[in-house]
Amino acid sequence: MKRNVNDFMAAVEADNLEHFEQKTTQAKFFADPDGVMAPLAAFMREKIQADALAQATLTLTDTDVSVRLELSVINLPLQDTKTIGKIMTTDVEKPLNVYAVIEAADVNVSGLRIDALAPADTYVDQAETADQSLHDWLNLQIEKLQTAETNREETDVKKK
Repeated sequence: MKRNVNDFMAAVEADNLEHFEQKTTQAKFFADPDGVMAPLAAFMREKIQADALAQATLTLTDTDVSVRLELSVINLPLQDTKTIGKIMTTDVEKPLNVYAVIEAADVNVSGLRIDALAPADTYVDQAETADQSLHDWLNLQIEKLQTAETNREETDVKKK
């Protein structure tokens, strides 16, 4: 699955993408990240097969954390599409990849982490491998969030 970069940027800026949104709590997400993310992964596969641009978002309702799957030509969040024209040639066709994005204050200094999971076609054709990549990525992000929470509990000054 490929897109002309100019056409991709125009489509994203015009919000010509398919959206899927789901909400859950942090406890449910930590307890079963694969199960919670399964509908998002299924949605992405469906949209890839339909040759449609897509973004699937999971919002944790009791924290300021969101996790997304996005189809893109570069490892930048879709909201940063205008930056693409500044850093890459735009009059060419590029393959689309599925990226995993997490926004959370405790994930790193910038509060944002984005990583490629697989090329779009591979995400469909090798679903089991792609799901394992998502599983590993989710567990790493959850570990970061849990470590930050534990560190905060251990280092915060207790009020008397």
